[in-house]
Amino acid sequence: MSAAVPDHGVVARPISTPAPQLRANADAPALPIAIARLIGFTALVAWGSLHWMQLLEPAEPGRGLLVALVGLIAAGLMLVAGRFKRTRTRTLAAIVALVPIVGLMLLAGRVADELVVPTGWGELAGGISRAISDLPGIRVPYRGLDDWVRTAIPLGGSALVALAAVLAFWPRREKLGFPGVALLALMTLYVVPVVALVMGHEFLRGAVFTLLMVAFLRLEKLRRTDALAAGALALSATFIAFAAAPVLNRDQPWFDYETWAAETSTSKSTTFNWDHNYDGLNWPRDGRELLRVSAQRPAYWKAENLDIFDGEKWVRSRMGSTTPDVPEDDPRLVRRSTQTIKVSIRNLRTDRFITAGYAFDVDIPRLDDLPTLDGLYVAPRTLRRGDAYTAQVYTPRPTENQRRRARTNYDDSLQEFTAIVATDPGLTGAPRDFLRFPFFGEDPTQIFTREGTFGDPQELLQRAGLKRTYDLARELADGADTPEDYVQRVLAYLGDTDRFTYSETPPPEAHTLEGFLFDARQGYCQQYSGAMALLLRMAGIPARVTTGFSTGATDTKTGEYVVRDFDAHSWVEAYYPGYGWLTFDPTPAASPARSQPADAASVGGSASPSAPITLGDPLADRGAGVTVAEEARPWWHYGLLAVAALIAVAAAAVGVRRWRHGAPPALSELERALRRTRHDPAPGTTLHALELRFGQRTPEAAGYVRALRESRYRDEPARPTRAQRRGLRSELGRGGGLLGRIRAWWALPPR
Repeated sequence: MSAAVPDHGVVARPISTPAPQLRANADAPALPIAIARLIGFTALVAWGSLHWMQLLEPAEPGRGLLVALVGLIAAGLMLVAGRFKRTRTRTLAAIVALVPIVGLMLLAGRVADELVVPTGWGELAGGISRAISDLPGIRVPYRGLDDWVRTAIPLGGSALVALAAVLAFWPRREKLGFPGVALLALMTLYVVPVVALVMGHEFLRGAVFTLLMVAFLRLEKLRRTDALAAGALALSATFIAFAAAPVLNRDQPWFDYETWAAETSTSKSTTFNWDHNYDGLNWPRDGRELLRVSAQRPAYWKAENLDIFDGEKWVRSRMGSTTPDVPEDDPRLVRRSTQTIKVSIRNLRTDRFITAGYAFDVDIPRLDDLPTLDGLYVAPRTLRRGDAYTAQVYTPRPTENQRRRARTNYDDSLQEFTAIVATDPGLTGAPRDFLRFPFFGEDPTQIFTREGTFGDPQELLQRAGLKRTYDLARELADGADTPEDYVQRVLAYLGDTDRFTYSETPPPEAHTLEGFLFDARQGYCQQYSGAMALLLRMAGIPARVTTGFSTGATDTKTGEYVVRDFDAHSWVEAYYPGYGWLTFDPTPAASPARSQPADAASVGGSASPSAPITLGDPLADRGAGVTVAEEARPWWHYGLLAVAALIAVAAAAVGVRRWRHGAPPALSELERALRRTRHDPAPGTTLHALELRFGQRTPEAAGYVRALRESRYRDEPARPTRAQRRGLRSELGRGGGLLGRIRAWWALPPR
């Protein structure tokens, strides 16, 4: 065809620009909008992600690069969705692309594979929610062992990157994305770690970040003629700000966020005083979650051993026994009864590590723990929300028959645990009299006093207000052949609901243990455990009171024991030769720490509520375990998920079909390719003219145009060959260097 071909042979937006046309396009943007924004986005995301992953210790720069890669993939998916011609199709494709973006975001954020699928969403939501509530009180970089906190931190960065990618490249009718809103997410990605951590070269980091922000916002609007001046201006402004920053820096922060976070965390935390007080239970009972424990076997979680009865109540002393708390002659029993527990502190502040039984070792990153003589560990600082640690604990669980067959050869070092302090409350400044009762099986009337003599302490016990308690101990011991027989008699006596009732506000008569046993007969866990330990010592069985928390509720999603404030408890430990200290709980099952929260569903058996507990294992022995998460998802949830999956598959199929069959014609593709590569020939240029121009340098490109020209007078669509398509791409990228080749690939991708 010649130049006189009718209008239908004219290309709307043509091709290769001659020299004068290049000068005319000097004010055009230096880069296509999508490529320019992608460059700025990539740099800003990589910079922010590497800083964000320093919130963990050790830092995870590899994960930061992985998160940046996910951001690039998300941006690419949004750009692919934007290639559809129709607005509705673009929006639908972008919505469908959110599914893989969210999945990749979760995986890059350290979420376990099995939690990415719908069946794990419940556990994932619960764990992340718990971790988020812990974040205001944790120290960064985070050195703890709480898996959910170590997951929530990188997941937060991954979510910010994915959100920024979707916002920055969301396909719109006339524009690309929402860059301003996306920049807020990218700023958060960088500013949070910089503010929370102590980093060197902070002014230099800020200068780099400023340049990256400018590149993200302005690179796509940069004209060719302004490139050099814009670069110089940006560097000058950065240099001036870099010099002024130290002047503006103050010793006092503009906003003391650390103090605010600490105060916020403290206001939600609970502390406990573990010494006994029989005036009334003042422990909080609002259902606040205090800690979570991951363990192979349930136990009572110990905070303190109260080893002295001072004449009025049980308190802790510095007393320690030289008798091993763990049997040395049965290593197989020790191995079977030892487990590793993992404790995550929630809304609790404590100076002692919460463990169980006898703790061999406590491991917490970057902190030194101090062991005591009775299997407890003292923290070097107050533990609070976000702290997590592991502990190896010995928690023996012999059967009742095994306890009956236990030996009674108590070591002399256990004499301290069969002693009490007796005073005359009617005399001011009266001396404290030390009484040690003989071991079980020895002459019960020969009681050791401070002077080292044996005698009848009836008068002293009468003055101290403990005569009736001693008589009850002798009555219960009458006919008991083994310590286990006596222990079971005490449990049965205190567990008789016709004799004793549980009350957190007992009458004044219950303010002493003797008044609780014989006058008020009402009390809470401290009275029950204190009275039992006192009765055991008077019968010659080494005993002490232990305080902490009952087992708690069971989270069936994570396998953790969830301990709340109403699980705060007090129980008894008695020493059995060959096993060590064993747990016994005389408090009635109706107490809050034993009955568990009313809004949780029991998964245990139907043990009698009045039956006494013998060993401190409510989940195994009584079936009092409860769930805090449902065991199974309702069947209709799976139906909805199946329907949603079918809709997604159908939408994807429709999109692919439209992509293949409803794509714009080849002529429109050529016009778009010319426009994107900025090859704008003069108006009125015909296909034949383009063919002749291309034929002078690239015959394959001329063949591509010839195929389009000839197809216009046929019924069949144009079908340029792959070689012709490559040739046209090469021609479009000619003279543009590396960026020109990238633009050509973007304008005319391979098929």
